[in-house]
Amino acid sequence: MDLVTPSIGLIVWHTIIFVILMLFLSKFAWKPIINFIDQREEKIKLSIEKADKMREQLKHIEDKKNKILKEIRIKRDMILKEAIQIKEKIKSKAIEEGTIEKKKIIEETKKNIQIEKKVAIHKLKNEIGYISIQIAEKILKKELDQNDKQDKFIKELVDQY
Repeated sequence: MDLVTPSIGLIVWHTIIFVILMLFLSKFAWKPIINFIDQREEKIKLSIEKADKMREQLKHIEDKKNKILKEIRIKRDMILKEAIQIKEKIKSKAIEEGTIEKKKIIEETKKNIQIEKKVAIHKLKNEIGYISIQIAEKILKKELDQNDKQDKFIKELVDQY
């Protein structure tokens, strides 16, 4: 049972050694350890504050980014609307110009057809006149050949002119 129950001397010496150790630690070790812990605590607080500030800045930057993106989307939509309007204007203008050009071509074609028709009619009249003259000439030659009197008469008329 000696191992389980300590003697009084052992308790006294343990107490003295413990008190000396506590005085030694409080004098030399605890102040540096506590200072180190305080410094570490201060660094952690500063890091937390910096992290909070960074989080606030990040949130502010994110808000600015969202605002800028929203403005850009609005501008993009406006540009797209303007582009669509311009496209429609160009398309309608092209259709109008095409219609006008088509009408001009049709009118020009009609005029050309009228001119060609007049030219053809004039040529046809000239042909008919030429053919009529040839027919009349042939008829007259036949009749003149039969009548010398008429031949003399015609010669007299020709000689007068």
